[in-house]
Amino acid sequence: MTRPRHTDGAPSPLLRPALSFARRRKGPLGALGAWSLLESARTFLTGYAVARALDDGFLAGDVRTGLLWLLALAAAALAGGFADAGVFRALGGVIEPLRDSLVRRVVRATLTRAVASPTPADTARVSRLTAQTEIARDAAGGVLLTVRSFLFTSAGAFTGLAALSPRLLPLVLIPLAAGLALFAATLRPMAARQRDLLDADEHLAAFAGRTDHAARDIAATGAAPLVTAEAAPLITAEATAASALARWSAVRVTALGLAAHLPVATLLLAAPTLLSTGLTPGELLAALTYVTTALLPAVNALLTALGAAGSRLLVVLHRLLGEEADAADVREEQAHALRVDDGPRAPGAWSKGKADDEVPAIPAPSLPPEPVHGPEPFHAEPSPPGPRPTRPAPPAATLRGVTFAYGPDAAPVLDHLDLTVEPGEHLLVVGPSGAGKSTLLALLAGTAHPRHGQIHLAGHTARHARTLGTAARVLVPQEPYIFEAPLHDNLTYLTPDAPAPRITEAIDTFTLAPLAADPARPLRPDHLTPSERRRIALARAWLTPTPLLLLDEPTAHLDAGARAATELAFASHPATVITVSHHFPAPEPGQRVLLLDGATPYLGTHASLLRESALYGELAAGQGEPSAVESRSTAST
Repeated sequence: MTRPRHTDGAPSPLLRPALSFARRRKGPLGALGAWSLLESARTFLTGYAVARALDDGFLAGDVRTGLLWLLALAAAALAGGFADAGVFRALGGVIEPLRDSLVRRVVRATLTRAVASPTPADTARVSRLTAQTEIARDAAGGVLLTVRSFLFTSAGAFTGLAALSPRLLPLVLIPLAAGLALFAATLRPMAARQRDLLDADEHLAAFAGRTDHAARDIAATGAAPLVTAEAAPLITAEATAASALARWSAVRVTALGLAAHLPVATLLLAAPTLLSTGLTPGELLAALTYVTTALLPAVNALLTALGAAGSRLLVVLHRLLGEEADAADVREEQAHALRVDDGPRAPGAWSKGKADDEVPAIPAPSLPPEPVHGPEPFHAEPSPPGPRPTRPAPPAATLRGVTFAYGPDAAPVLDHLDLTVEPGEHLLVVGPSGAGKSTLLALLAGTAHPRHGQIHLAGHTARHARTLGTAARVLVPQEPYIFEAPLHDNLTYLTPDAPAPRITEAIDTFTLAPLAADPARPLRPDHLTPSERRRIALARAWLTPTPLLLLDEPTAHLDAGARAATELAFASHPATVITVSHHFPAPEPGQRVLLLDGATPYLGTHASLLRESALYGELAAGQGEPSAVESRSTAST
């Protein structure tokens, strides 16, 4: 089972790992605190030395005392510079181990998932390992540095104000606390908006990676408009998240302004009263010095760091530290699945209620009844274990209630189509132009998506099968993509490790020897004939070890000899082959044919369709190629 996750940006899930890390880094954290005490002393002298130099020195006519206090202030500044160097040295001893720890966690979780899951590696985890661990390192360093500076600077400033006059403390603390409270109210929404932005950025980056990997297929199948349509909502989501984050950033700037300017205004407004009740000019000037040169820069740095780097750090740490928990969930689910698999299971009880993006349920075969033996209470020999039941292979392709139309108001090209293609079957799809033959292949290839219905390839949804590449299917479109490279590269880019004898056989089968005369010479696609481009694409698909071949007009532009060689080559191919063709090849005995006629699809053998469909008989006899609209009237006569 999956453990609950805190995803609202609250720091509570991070408290335990943070404390554990701090306990392991006591030495560097102690050195950081020790160097920071010098910063507190420098801050204390910043205001106190000004008050003493003015009241006890210059205003009292004692120039020597005033200069001595100013010299003490200069010495404190020098000591503060020395302390800053020590602070940064100690900071590196904390932040670099933090980064190393995060990288180890992400690598461990990624490897666990890669071993446990048969699906391709999640490219978003590469972003976590590179970009987000660096974000965590930089943000953690900035937050730790500014929080430390604020705490020790505030301690020095408030100690100085109390030493000058306790009446000054509420005049500074109350307005400062009001600004900090308003700022604190923005932390949770800022973290949530930052998380939304990171989510949108990861989804867009993952989509861009898949698109880049499939660029040639997209160009070859003409799927660019579909890819653009898929990218649009991802881009919009990232822009919306960025706008929401910007609005909350404006609220944070308002809080920053209040915390920065209200203490100064309060001191100035109260100055006449303070001076008339015994506060000296030097003490008032020292209070303003504390506020303007120590507290306000520290507050400004704190709010800026927490508002930007802090919220980003919380979100990134939630994601990075959640990797191990997610990996633990995977291990637990695997163990649970193994326990369930080892136990008894009723027939048909493998899975129920799977969603469209999950592998569909496949019932387990019923077991034969065990033979009944007579009662033998003693000396019974144990029976040898029988073979475990095996699940039948899922269909190569299934369509259930598939409807597709080119636009929200357009008539469906395919309307509630149901189809099952078994592994190893060679299905021929025929029909007039516009009946949906190429659309059917695009749906199976995952380059088009149905308006309604479900499509599965060997148990995977068509969307998921698209991410598996040639391990799920290979499509040869009507306009195949040939790139400017040698023939060998064009033939093997889907199968880079194809053996040389197999490549030679493909060249001979598809009559490509003239293009292979100079193996190093790049092909010029614009100089190739349509027949040559077609034969290169067919040889490429024939070479690829894929379970499903989708061939759209494979023999278009081919002469009779090349057409016969192509039909013979794919007839003996071990893959499941779905062929769309205007040219009417002679179906094999018993081979199923799907007739798409723009109204009611027909599925049967060549002989049965000749009896049931006048349109099929017309196509088989070569009496022309009516349009999908004309076919409706032809089929109804």
